[in-house]
Amino acid sequence: MLPPQAIPFLLTVAISTLIGIGLRDYYEQEGKRDTFGTVRTFIFLGLLGHMLYRIPVIGPYAFLVGMVVVGPFLLVYYNNKVSQQKSPGLIGVLIALLTFSVGPVVIHEPHWYLVAFAITILFVLHSKGRIRQFTDRLETGEVVTVCKFLAIAGVILPLIPAVPPTDGWAGRIFTILPVGPHQIWMAVVVTTAISYFGYVLQTYLYPRKGLLLTGLIGGLYSSTMTVLVIAKKTRSHEDQAREAAAAIMLSTPTMYLRILFLVAAFMPLGAVRLLPPFLLFSLLAGAYAWWLRRGEAGAAVPEAAPDVEVKEKNPLELNAALLFALMFVTVSLVTKIVLLRFQELGLRMLSFLVGASDIVPFIVSVLQGNLGIGANQILQAIVIATASNNVMKTAYTFAFGHRQTARLTAMGMAGIVLLSFLYAALAL
Repeated sequence: MLPPQAIPFLLTVAISTLIGIGLRDYYEQEGKRDTFGTVRTFIFLGLLGHMLYRIPVIGPYAFLVGMVVVGPFLLVYYNNKVSQQKSPGLIGVLIALLTFSVGPVVIHEPHWYLVAFAITILFVLHSKGRIRQFTDRLETGEVVTVCKFLAIAGVILPLIPAVPPTDGWAGRIFTILPVGPHQIWMAVVVTTAISYFGYVLQTYLYPRKGLLLTGLIGGLYSSTMTVLVIAKKTRSHEDQAREAAAAIMLSTPTMYLRILFLVAAFMPLGAVRLLPPFLLFSLLAGAYAWWLRRGEAGAAVPEAAPDVEVKEKNPLELNAALLFALMFVTVSLVTKIVLLRFQELGLRMLSFLVGASDIVPFIVSVLQGNLGIGANQILQAIVIATASNNVMKTAYTFAFGHRQTARLTAMGMAGIVLLSFLYAALAL
């Protein structure tokens, strides 16, 4: 068994080596020759920070002194670089300082943290072009929107009382509603954050993409909207019917992934229970999409599939957040009324009906609302809602897409829908 000092030492050497190799590869790709240090330089920097910090009693002070000593050498290098009219970039200097700080980090933080630290450095270092493209496309207004969202989620959300008011008109309203103010805004924050991830992927990282990637990414934002866009885009393209059907099927696994994230945020054990069936449904959808593409490969070469752009508003915009809050409150109230009048049968029927539109407000309402229903009823409602949504997406494909696309989509969705209803009826 290794002594306790060995693992931090070896990790420091390994991480410093990786950072040095990553920086060297970056310089070679950029065609730069007169650079700061070699791989050995970064190994020595990492070891220096580690050994100084390991000095008994005065280790932290020795580490700071070491940084003060290393600083002038980095300043000389940078001054020489600028004086020769080269790029004034600070990449080499900053990575040298980060490497020097590896030693204390590996001693005090868990090992996964250091690995994530190194991966982040290497990823950012070798993503210069992609980061530049992303920031060039990023609009100032959306940056401000994200800042507002972070302020609302990080500052205002903790200040909203968990217990709803009991006096005045607000008290009378929340007496009727099955959700409190904190639950309403928590639902908005969680839902819009997950939707924003899909929005960023399809708007900035992959602004123009083929049918298959549109389906795969679109499920994270809105699988229903994605299906409508694909169906309308390929309505008059019979030669792309199979690829369009494959793209629609690929929106299903990411839809299930999005639902799992929502359930995990409010009901972690429920997400664990839904993982096996949702994984099975996703594998079936993916396998069927692969079969469609394989069948297309043996046919005549079709015309190139069009790039597809799903235009949607930023889900972090205030108007979008308020609209979702209103939908969430309305659906929660309707669900409460249906449960009071029709009990479990009413909940199942409502779960099926909401599939015609966005199912997220309903799913969050049964997860967040004080509806007096058990875990099995909640999970059953979620499974029925997702199955119903798959039925409606197939119907939308018949209404707005090519007939061949609709028939192929129906063949794939039928098995998933049937299994979903069987699972809801027999396992929950």
